[in-house]
Parts: sequence; C-alpha cells; structure tokens
Amino acid sequence: SLVVTENPVPGVTRIAINRPDKRNAISPDTRKELIDVLTNSLSDDAVNAIVMGSTDGHFCAGGDINSMVDLDVRSARVRMKENHRLVRVFAEAEKPIIAAVEGFAVGAGAGIALLCDTIFLSEGGSLGFPFFRVGLTPDYGILFTLTRRVGLAKARQILLFSKNLKGHDALKVGLADNVVKEGTAEEHAFACAEELAKMPPHAFALTKRHLAMEPQTLEEALEMEALSQALAFMGPEFEEGRLAFREKRKPKFR
Repeated sequence: SLVVTENPVPGVTRIAINRPDKRNAISPDTRKELIDVLTNSLSDDAVNAIVMGSTDGHFCAGGDINSMVDLDVRSARVRMKENHRLVRVFAEAEKPIIAAVEGFAVGAGAGIALLCDTIFLSEGGSLGFPFFRVGLTPDYGILFTLTRRVGLAKARQILLFSKNLKGHDALKVGLADNVVKEGTAEEHAFACAEELAKMPPHAFALTKRHLAMEPQTLEEALEMEALSQALAFMGPEFEEGRLAFREKRKPKFR
C-alpha cells in the first residue's frame, strides 16, 4: 500500500505515506489513495483525531518529479485540480489533524504539514520550499497557508529564497509549533491527538470552520460567532460542560 493507516491508540488514526524508496514523495496513485484514506477516516465516527506520520524517517519529500512528464497546459491544470482535491480534504476537516514531521517535509510535503492543526517537528526535521529550484511556483495552498502562519513578510523571504528551515529555525519563525527530539515526533503527536480528541467535537468543528474563514471584518466575525454559539448553546456538549463545571469534574464530551 502507498499509504498506511493504523489505530495504535483508541480513537486516533495514524496515516502515513509509504514510499520510503522515494522519501515518501507523492505520485498520482499515492495522492488518490491518500484522499480515500483521509476521507474515510474523517467520516468514521470511531476516529476522533488523526496523526499524519512519517515513514522510515521522512514525512514527505514533495511531488514525485518523475511523474511530472509530458505535461501540457491542460494536463498540468488537471493534475493541479487533483492535488486541490487533497488540499480541500485537509482544509475542510472538522476533526483534529496533527503532523508528526521527521526528516523532510518538502514542497507538497510542507504544504500538507501546513494544512494540519498542529506541527510537531523533530530537531533534525525540516520544512522546505524549493519550488524555484525546479522551475515551479508554490502549490498545495502554500501561498495561503504559509502567509497565514508566519505572516506576509516572512513568507515572502521563505518562498522567494527557496528556504529550507530545520528544527529550531522553523520553530523560531512559526513554521512549527513544537520541536522535539529526533524520532519522537509521533509520540508527542499522539499525546496531542489524545488531548484534542477529548474536546467537544461539535464546538471544535465550528471553531475550525470559523478559523478557516479568517481574516474577516469584525461584523462578519461577530455574525459567524452568533450563529456558531447559538448552535453550541443548544447542543448536548454545553449541557455536559455546564454540569461538569457545577459538579467540579472534568467533562466527558464523547
């Protein structure tokens, strides 16, 4: 299988590209399988959180250059539309997705990591944006996600100079949320996934959708807030949270 999936922790699914001979680069077949696996996991009520893992010490070395041959403008556009199907599955996910990055997360691999809610990066791991080195422009939504994560000025320097940021350098500019010892990214990601899986799922989903709509005007943000909070007030999660607060215990939302 080009994509492996397992459930080592109840309620948490691990998904990882499985092409170690290619440093887990994404081929068209890999992309299709990843879309299917991710879609199934997000629609599975038994899955409360997802960890995007690394195989044989690497997260994803980007798109498979060898599969980018004999393209004209039309076929290249079709290819990108297929890539965008995967981007949208990540971007529209209402469950927690945590990236556990060991080794390379380059190009499309960096794009996938940036689409996750939280990034754990090993000290020797790196996020790279080498598009100009092969005569291409950034894809996988990177011009959108990178700018929102690190700001326009830093994103400009990272992309225009095709930078590769490792470990603490990535953390310093905001590319990663946590830097951990080599080989422990998934361990930390699973602990994070278990924590996020305990959050109220409906309120969590509403907040993720709200965050995805930013930046907005104040009026737009307040209107979205009024709609989402009204839904939350009417749901069982608020009832459980209110009772737990009154009874001075931890809420159980699932």
